Amino acid sequence: MRTYRQVVDAHLQSDVSMPRVVDEGEYRADVDGLRAVAVLSVILFHLDKQLLPGGFVGVDIFFVISGFLITRNIVVGIHRCRFSLVEFYRRRIKRIAPAMLVVVAVTTLFAQLLLVPEDAREALKSAVASVLSLANVFFWLHTDTSYFAANTAELPLLHLWSLGVEEQFYMIWPVLLLVFYRRGRTVVFMLGLVVAGVISLAIADALYADHPAFVYYMLPTRAGELMAGALVALLVVERFGQFVPNVLFGWLAALGTLLLIASLTLLNSESRFPGWLAAAPAIGAGLLIFAGHYQSTIPSRILCWRPLVLIGLISYSAYLWHWPLLAFYRYAYQDVTLLAGSLIFVTTLSLAAITYRWVELPARRSTSGASRIIVQQYLLPGGAIVGAALITIYPAKFGIATMYSPAYLKKLEEVRATSRPAYLDDSVCQRQQVVTADTRNEHCVLGDSAAGFPKAVLWGDSNAAHYVGMLDQIARRAGFRFRNIEIGSCPPVVGDPKPYISSVRRLECESSLDIVRPVVGRFPVIIVSASWTSYQERSAEFLTSFLSEVRALADSGKLVIILGKVLPVRGYDPRCREKALRFPWLLCANPVVDPAAYVLDINEKLRRFAEQTANVRYFDANAYLCPRGRCAALGPDGVPRYYDESHLTMAASSRLGVEILAREGVPQPFRLVAGWPDTSN
Repeated sequence: MRTYRQVVDAHLQSDVSMPRVVDEGEYRADVDGLRAVAVLSVILFHLDKQLLPGGFVGVDIFFVISGFLITRNIVVGIHRCRFSLVEFYRRRIKRIAPAMLVVVAVTTLFAQLLLVPEDAREALKSAVASVLSLANVFFWLHTDTSYFAANTAELPLLHLWSLGVEEQFYMIWPVLLLVFYRRGRTVVFMLGLVVAGVISLAIADALYADHPAFVYYMLPTRAGELMAGALVALLVVERFGQFVPNVLFGWLAALGTLLLIASLTLLNSESRFPGWLAAAPAIGAGLLIFAGHYQSTIPSRILCWRPLVLIGLISYSAYLWHWPLLAFYRYAYQDVTLLAGSLIFVTTLSLAAITYRWVELPARRSTSGASRIIVQQYLLPGGAIVGAALITIYPAKFGIATMYSPAYLKKLEEVRATSRPAYLDDSVCQRQQVVTADTRNEHCVLGDSAAGFPKAVLWGDSNAAHYVGMLDQIARRAGFRFRNIEIGSCPPVVGDPKPYISSVRRLECESSLDIVRPVVGRFPVIIVSASWTSYQERSAEFLTSFLSEVRALADSGKLVIILGKVLPVRGYDPRCREKALRFPWLLCANPVVDPAAYVLDINEKLRRFAEQTANVRYFDANAYLCPRGRCAALGPDGVPRYYDESHLTMAASSRLGVEILAREGVPQPFRLVAGWPDTSN
């Protein structure tokens, strides 16, 4: 049996000055170098997006490499009449399953030890999906994209979506090749690959606006990159390179390099990707693989550099390990510092080398038959992970007790009680999608119960909902009732909200506004608040359009009260105190920051508009939240004021109302709601 060093050296012994035609099945050191580029790009991007803005295309480079290698091996096997589906899946399990299952097992163990119960359960659910090759489907269907959703950067197995795509490709592609590929009709088949790739990119681009999660996670919209690799494999196997003049290979490699560099540096997380833009890294990687097969070009010699090839050999394990390490760190400490990032990078490569030596290589060297490989390397360890996950996720169904102690659960509930967000309160009608029943919910009518029919409605998004506690206190003192109804991440506008919101929210926002607008129109007083700055950032026309609508409402005789946006406290982790109950060495700070200038600016514009417009008033509570010009997440008593960086807790909102009444009585705008005399002049 060969040693680890002998195996690696065998991989690295291919001559850098490659022959004019490399055998179609021969080891390619430059491809391992390209793997290194892919995995390093992904890791650097995940460490800090600023390091390599388009580093996420490393995943697409991996897809091209997979499409190339899998198609090449299958087609060569077909040519030699030696291809077997059973042997193919045997080899795939040996290549993929052992390292993946080790990482999944270790990650889920640490998830149970470090994460709060809800987050740990979600990690276990994603682990089950990953073992079943459905990670991408799980995250497509279950990743919460709402405003208050957990940060996806904290999901420890999120990165396995790409493995799900590849595994589903492995299930489908060999069968399609066996059915449709014929050596005498290779050109027709390759044209079919081009058409399939173009269709995949077109579907991704067409669905991007309305179904971004599907586009990001699913095989049909990622197949273009895999087809690019498959096309290169057929060009190589069928020796189409013999029709290409030697001088062109260097230019093809140079073009491929430029496409990859452009993709890695010019694309960023805001780019419309995947879609047509995914063609650039796919074509770039394909050109490098194609040209490198036939000639030793400058890019191929660079890719054959020994350190790059070494990283390429451990790239699969490096990809598996890097994300859980980053996710656990971000879960506790948020931003990755230079020191932390450097340690995570070194740890990733170290774990990858260990996994490659002690897991990947022994699994690949196994000469056992298909049935034994499937059972020993996949079914038994995978079944153990799934079984352990299920009895942990659903303890009551299996008659076992939860692993969390009563003392821990009690302390967790106490911590959560002090930072409960408004949207979880029964008296707050904030919804991601409003239905008619929400507009009639009597629990969402607050204020003075003796005042009769509610005169006012609080309308807006989550930035309106967190004022419910404050307004309830004021309304009780002033003697009026109000209804509240809020739509998450959706502006309180009469016109089209599309320019101001993300595509993910468009359909729910529009349908909710259709229900809410007629209800709002029935009230003589409209109290309105929203994340003004967020909508203004999306469209510079928002404020002008919104104020025009407010003026129209005021001209129709309605009293409109605009509430200013609460000043944010950047750097505040609302769940830090929960996490600190289990996460070692986690200290929760109380961020104290200067008032955000961009919020002060837009609040001032709203105030001036109200002063200059009849039937419009403005109210701002920031003087109470940020006394002496400093904003703190926690009050003087150490109790949280903020649920997150820019939303008050329900309890803090009520305390705010009490404090306002104690210091100034009922503010003038709300006196008008109750019919008190206007003394503002």
